[in-house]
This record gives sequence, C-alpha cells and structure tokens, in this order.
Amino acid sequence: MKGVINMAIVKGAEFAGSVSNAGHSMELHDRAKMTLTGVTDVSEFSDSAVKLKTNMGAMTVKGEGLTISRLNTNDGDVEINGSINSIQYQTKQKTGFWDSLLK
Repeated sequence: MKGVINMAIVKGAEFAGSVSNAGHSMELHDRAKMTLTGVTDVSEFSDSAVKLKTNMGAMTVKGEGLTISRLNTNDGDVEINGSINSIQYQTKQKTGFWDSLLK
C-alpha cells in the first residue's frame, strides 16, 4: 500500500508577530523518499544511518541504501532516498541536582 506521511512541528510564535524559532517538517513517501525542512546540520552520514540536527532537536534516520539527493543547510532542506526503516528524535534529558552532583 502506497502512502504519504506528513508531519509538521512548529515551535511557538510570539504574539508580536515574529516567529521565535522556524518550524521543522518531514514528508515520507512509501518509506523510500524523505523530505525534511528545518535542518541545520548533517552530523553523520552512511548508507545505513543519517544523523541530522534540526531546529527542533537531533534526529536519526536509519535504513538501507540511504543517499542524500538534496542538501541545503542554508535553507534547511534535505532529501533522503533509500529504504527507510526508522526515524528517531533525540531530546536532551534534564538532569536534577543529584545527577549533576554525582557526575
């Protein structure tokens, strides 16, 4: 079954009319083509994983035969092709007082 998944994540706008952080969006076509916006950096790349930094946090795309067919970090656009198996966002864990003290 073919399909398209659209996801958009937009961090809040100030009521003065300006946007505090640009948005991030992802479009996935048939688990074979992914189009991303809001990408600030590609930190690692191989045919099995792509690690990206977006303006909404770090992201890892895993799969087989992955290629980056379009990359423009000035505009924040990236296109990834291949067999996409997983998409994961990483968030920083907040450390408490005891965690930082015991490091």
